[in-house]
Amino acid sequence: MLTGLRRFELKALRWRDVALVEGVLRVRVSKSEEGERLIALSPTLVTALEAHYQRTAFKGDAELVFCHPTRGSMIDDVWWTARFREALAAAGVEGHVRPWHDLRHTAITNDAAAGSSELAVMAKAGHRSMSTTKTYLHLAGVVFRDEADALERRLLTSAY
Repeated sequence: MLTGLRRFELKALRWRDVALVEGVLRVRVSKSEEGERLIALSPTLVTALEAHYQRTAFKGDAELVFCHPTRGSMIDDVWWTARFREALAAAGVEGHVRPWHDLRHTAITNDAAAGSSELAVMAKAGHRSMSTTKTYLHLAGVVFRDEADALERRLLTSAY
């Protein structure tokens, strides 16, 4: 949820793509050349990935970061969905949540709400066009808040 990766990008992520010291991950497997990108990791995510690395038996550069815990193979969507639904229930989250896409949508939307520029959100999401990114951004109240504040400062602050 902190990276906004697509399902297949997350499933294909290998330890060689994660630089914990630098706090960066490289998305190599994506839909397009625009999708190949570097993503900065938050300190919380670096800590969580370090702990995951310590727990997993699959630490080789070519091994999957998120793999089946005993086989090291790519995570099956059915297996992942069952674990995800268990986590939602334990957290008291009710209602229908799409286990993969809703996490991506939430990440992209909250990235914009946190003040990231449209271009930064587009690059992080790996979108080819801004029109795709705008479907995620919920522009009203998110992208234009800073502009409204700037206009108010310009027009009203100098009057006092």
